[in-house]
Amino acid sequence: MRFLAALAAAAVAAIPQLVAKIKVSPLAQPCAAAAGGKWIWVAEYGQPKLLKIDPRTNKVRSTSVIGGGACGLGYGAGSMWVEDTSANTVSRVSVTTGKRIKAIPVGATPYDATFAFGSAWATAHNGGEVDRIDPAKNRVVARVKVLGPTGVVSAFGSIWAGAFQSVIRIDPATNKIVATIPDAGGWTAASADAVWITTPDNKLLRIDPTTNQVAATITLPGTAGDPDVIDGKVWVPIILKNDVVVIDPATNTIVQTVKTGAGPFVVTQIAGQAWVPSWKGTDIRRFKP
Repeated sequence: MRFLAALAAAAVAAIPQLVAKIKVSPLAQPCAAAAGGKWIWVAEYGQPKLLKIDPRTNKVRSTSVIGGGACGLGYGAGSMWVEDTSANTVSRVSVTTGKRIKAIPVGATPYDATFAFGSAWATAHNGGEVDRIDPAKNRVVARVKVLGPTGVVSAFGSIWAGAFQSVIRIDPATNKIVATIPDAGGWTAASADAVWITTPDNKLLRIDPTTNQVAATITLPGTAGDPDVIDGKVWVPIILKNDVVVIDPATNTIVQTVKTGAGPFVVTQIAGQAWVPSWKGTDIRRFKP
């Protein structure tokens, strides 16, 4: 009986726990979160706002004005870099003052952004390019041409982007494509030994960075959003099902399903926890794995 009780307790402990549910405006459409400075920042797709959240209290402390249709964002050079899909800009916001320093023009319809190798990077989906922004100049200094780029992630000394009919690997030293994996890619994440990319036909690709080949393909139960790696496992939002599936890289199988708010679009790992804004709902949820 003690053994069965221990097994039951372990099973309960393994279920991700909802730590906080942070309410936002019904018009907000909170899309993605990222850490920067002492704060958590959440881009609102429905309103031109960037929220600053105190992770100690789970309260919104202030808002910043940014461009419309914001989602993907990254932290670097003392700033948050936020792609403004509708405005065709990347907003640079100081994490110290919370003020927008610059709206930087990029290619048409930016879909994602990150900061790595001393630069901000944005995918211009309709512009057909991955743009590199120099924070010292606040402008695009390199444009890597690729058809329909979507998600972008930094891993294994490279920039990786999912694109229409391919996944590309960019060398930041030369701004050149050094590998092209021929499979349609979407949103991106990276673990200790792999790059993970969703596809438009509800698959998750596991790419081996040593061979630049697809090492595994996992079927997902619906349209996927932007994943991340939490506690060694890949969390993938399934937008229309209002949940996140958790994939164990040891077996390349779905091992858990976590219920979320309406329309989760992006999962972000922050300090070992998962932050999941409800893109079609009115809250931002924080989970402990």
